[in-house]
Amino acid sequence: MTINFDKIFHSGDPVRDKFLSRLFGIFGEELVRYWCSCPQAPYEDLGRPTVYAPGEMRGHTLDFTLCHRKTGKVFVAEVKCELEFQNYRYLRLTDAWQLEHHRNAAFLKFLHLARHPESYKVKARGHEVRVNGAVLIWGAITPEGRQAVIQKYGFADVLSVEMMANDLRMWNPAGWSEKITQLRQWSNELFDSFL
Repeated sequence: MTINFDKIFHSGDPVRDKFLSRLFGIFGEELVRYWCSCPQAPYEDLGRPTVYAPGEMRGHTLDFTLCHRKTGKVFVAEVKCELEFQNYRYLRLTDAWQLEHHRNAAFLKFLHLARHPESYKVKARGHEVRVNGAVLIWGAITPEGRQAVIQKYGFADVLSVEMMANDLRMWNPAGWSEKITQLRQWSNELFDSFL
């Protein structure tokens, strides 16, 4: 059975979908980390990057530093997994306009770095790393949406959390089922305490 974010997070019940989207927000980055730890994944995670513009003493910390396993190229990566937000208009990436509402300084720096990685100093786990560009990670994507944002913003790649979830289901790496079982148990313990 394939994991489909539209079926999970767009049920026709917005209250339910909003709740599940927020709950998944706690877990989404962990899913990406777990995927990166699998040898089958094309990228490994080198840790959270802090990105410094020239002359900046305090940079912006983003989500991931991804190293492509085959090429050795390194990319700053940011996750945007907005599942129910604004009536599901960002659930699945279909066009480049969907990035336009992100106007904070960290994301604007991320967008500029995609085309101009040489303009920034990047540190991951306390060590300076030379980056080759940027990778966007979206909740779910279409081929057209992926191509549109690559063309407009110059990303080296666009990945989806939905695809990663499907990979993990197929690969079934050691510890994955146990991790999901543990999270389910903790959630049940929380809600059972209110009954």
